[in-house]
Amino acid sequence: MNKFDIAKKIIEQNYEDADCGIFNTCNIVGDLMTTIYNDNDLAIEICYPYAYFEVFGLSDDEFDELEKFYNTLEG
Repeated sequence: MNKFDIAKKIIEQNYEDADCGIFNTCNIVGDLMTTIYNDNDLAIEICYPYAYFEVFGLSDDEFDELEKFYNTLEG
């Protein structure tokens, strides 16, 4: 499974805990983040208090596709 597919799977599995956004940049306000996946090539963190994801390790195009996928999960 490639990084993009792993990211999709993890985002889908944890969407209910982070349905307020997805970003590929680190927050600068000091929000408490919990790492839910890290294999040195891909890292996914979740901010439970504000319900959003941070995803690191994807190309810009891959992140754009992941963001589109994320937006389809809204129900």
